[in-house]
Amino acid sequence: MKLIKLLLICVAMGAGASAMAQWQWIDKDGRKVFSDRPPGLDVPDKNILKRPKGYGGVPGAKTSGTGPALRDVAAPEEGEAPAEGAAQAAKPTAKVASGKDKELEAKKAAEDKAKADADKAAKEKQAAAKADNCKRAQQAKAMYDTGKAIRAPNEKGEMVFQNAEQRAAEIKRTDEAIFNNC
Repeated sequence: MKLIKLLLICVAMGAGASAMAQWQWIDKDGRKVFSDRPPGLDVPDKNILKRPKGYGGVPGAKTSGTGPALRDVAAPEEGEAPAEGAAQAAKPTAKVASGKDKELEAKKAAEDKAKADADKAAKEKQAAAKADNCKRAQQAKAMYDTGKAIRAPNEKGEMVFQNAEQRAAEIKRTDEAIFNNC
């Protein structure tokens, strides 16, 4: 008795699985589309990647179950307007029609804006540091231009007066800093 109940449950679950049939195709923009509805007639069969079981792959064919017909809407004759039902059946859902998810687009736009803001902040910080380096280099240059003796720490950390070579090297370094930052 338990075996029969288990078997019935398995059969019932198998019938539910066919209701979750999925279609996959590549739309006109080259994006993969996943849907539980068949693609519109504007999608060629070569672009359909996956069909649900029971679909023979022939346009106009029906599923093997009691479900609705898939891609069974005939194209209108030349000069004839499409029937209202045909127009509705040929249109996939709004999410699939655009090929994009509005929430995903919004999230991507927010990430792009955050990245742009971070780049802008980094550039502003770099510009501020460059301006500060320029100001310091100009102050050091002005100090060396006075001709006064300058004291600087030596290897031992003792403050000693700079000799002519050290002074010339520091003037050259400040000139390069002014050239690069100002």
